[in-house]
Amino acid sequence: MQTMKKGLPSFFTSLGLLSGCISIIFAVSLKDLTWAGYFIIIAAFFDFIDGLVARVLNQISEFGKQLDSLSDVISFGVAPSMILYQLIILSYVKSSPGADFDFMNPAPLPTIMLLSAFLIAIFSALRLAKFNLDPGQKKNFKGLAVPANALFIAALGFAAETSIAIPASGIILSKGFLLTVIIISCFLLVSNINMFSLKFSTYSFRENSLRYLYLILSALLLIIFRMPGFAPIIILYILLSLINNRFVKME
Repeated sequence: MQTMKKGLPSFFTSLGLLSGCISIIFAVSLKDLTWAGYFIIIAAFFDFIDGLVARVLNQISEFGKQLDSLSDVISFGVAPSMILYQLIILSYVKSSPGADFDFMNPAPLPTIMLLSAFLIAIFSALRLAKFNLDPGQKKNFKGLAVPANALFIAALGFAAETSIAIPASGIILSKGFLLTVIIISCFLLVSNINMFSLKFSTYSFRENSLRYLYLILSALLLIIFRMPGFAPIIILYILLSLINNRFVKME
């Protein structure tokens, strides 16, 4: 029984890692950004569950922390990079209807633009290494957490698939927009901007008013925008963190 309790958090972490791997398969082999996004959401769920189980069972360990970070690199670094990779290819196909994309000869799409998608994987790994060495990030975060960044990118995949089926403005499949997303994401991942966490030490509304406000507004955004709503939800999270840093200063 003790061995089972000790291994349960790592079991959920492994399920999160598996979900990230399946997301990559959907993005690369099946070119289905919707299901690639769903499996990033599933990975985020397991990422939440493994930490919760570890705290409830008092099974927090250094091994678990390292396994969690390695899993996060795949699920929230490589998997969203593959979604961005496909979005950049789609931006090329959109600008040249009927053209076939050839990785070995990607003109007029610059190879450097295509490979820039993997900066997300690199900066996610840097962010996780930074997090592991900073004891000050136990309750709140410095910089954008990798699951949040991955959910934002997954939302772009959801929105792009919708735009393909239903004509929209097409801004998501703009090379300039995608490059801007990559640059801002990489900056936020390794920045020292304080970001509040959703960990509740008590359930007092007064002490957690910002958290409750965020959860309520997030639920509304999901109802209104459905899966693409994760993008404004993450933007809202960043804005509320900045407001908290400037005015509220909630712990």
